[in-house]
Amino acid sequence: MNRNEEYQALLAELESVPLALETTVDRAVKRETASRHRRRLLGIPVGSLAACFTVFVLLVNLFPPFAAACGNVPLLRQLAKAVAWSPSLSAAVDNEFVQPMGLTQTENGITATIQYLIVDQKQVNLFFTLEGEGYESLSAEMPAFSPEQVCAVMGADFRQPPGTLLRFSLDYVDQDVPEGFTMTFAVTGEREEAEEAPAAPGRIYEEELLSPGPEAEPEILAEFTFDLCFDPDFTAAGEVIPVNKIFTLDGQTLTVTEAELYPTHLRLNVAGDPANTAWLKGLDFYLENEDGERFDTVTNGVTASGDPDSPAMVSFRLESPYFSHSDHLTLFITGARWLDKGRERVWVDLERGTAPWLPESVTLTSAQRRAGGWLLTFRLESGFSSPFSMTFYDGEGNAWEMGRMGMTVTDEDGTELTLPLPGYTEGEVWLEAYDSRTTTAAEPVMIPIR
Repeated sequence: MNRNEEYQALLAELESVPLALETTVDRAVKRETASRHRRRLLGIPVGSLAACFTVFVLLVNLFPPFAAACGNVPLLRQLAKAVAWSPSLSAAVDNEFVQPMGLTQTENGITATIQYLIVDQKQVNLFFTLEGEGYESLSAEMPAFSPEQVCAVMGADFRQPPGTLLRFSLDYVDQDVPEGFTMTFAVTGEREEAEEAPAAPGRIYEEELLSPGPEAEPEILAEFTFDLCFDPDFTAAGEVIPVNKIFTLDGQTLTVTEAELYPTHLRLNVAGDPANTAWLKGLDFYLENEDGERFDTVTNGVTASGDPDSPAMVSFRLESPYFSHSDHLTLFITGARWLDKGRERVWVDLERGTAPWLPESVTLTSAQRRAGGWLLTFRLESGFSSPFSMTFYDGEGNAWEMGRMGMTVTDEDGTELTLPLPGYTEGEVWLEAYDSRTTTAAEPVMIPIR
């Protein structure tokens, strides 16, 4: 197929684009090119409808990768569906803040294709597909990077049907996204529905927590290495807004130092007064602009980052108002989670099954000595996450690891949490608490961001 035939095929595909993409060119033409949100189409300013189509035709005829990336409009539909859980990423797609890639490799009958990047100054969201004949599902293992990246990495959804649009997400805390890196990841898969192995006679759930059997390593079907380069028009997108507003909540003094506004998220940076009696561990808040549009906290992904020198959380994530072009933003703080100073660890008398204090809404129901160690059971009145870390300590301050924990949802008593202390024989233990109590503001604390 020559370039003209490719172009005609591309136009035919574009005739059935989704409603959200039908006005893409119109929005690009109307966008103010002088504003801080000015977008570029592969580095070429979009100034008029005629120029837009001229550039498009030239790129299709001169650059096959561009034709391949833009010709597969169904993948754009798939991308829009894949980011539906994130208002920020959905807005990025709607505003063409997407870098098409179309990088493909095949090994051992498995094809990996890097489809798109949504990247800014602080985050990389990488979308890719895995294809293979005869597989019920394919999974991407956690990636490795060269050079090594100092960031939080969230993996793709595991055991998805071939062709599902998967995602790796990288969140950079103190550094900016680099110009590029090399990423390597392995692929595993299942050819048919695996049958669950029958439980061994007399096997007890609690005993399995204390003495877990060895887990079978999945077979590596293929391994892929991609060299990724990021368009500087995307990685430079961001704005730091000084705030420096002091507020008080539950007797604790805090300062909102600044807000960092990026296309994929907003970061609210908060500092606690050294005289405070509690560390800030969580913040309930949202933003509103002058039109009443609301931006809530991130619910899927990195929600906050901490201070390396204390238990405090100091930077909190919010859905981004970047594409709303808001002239004014107001912060509303409605509550917080605290860890009282001096209560970073919870002491438990294992022999008596008691604890002098526990985090709010947590009750110790039993402490049982078993052949493989101790089992602790707690009742959580709300939530489905552990108030304790996987690390615990003996009387000399030595760190031990649980390895795993168990949770059971009950009809009346909330959630039952089971913590194993494998190989532990002492009569007392110190658990590491994430937080100790929560506060709900009687009236939201209002702080203008800009």
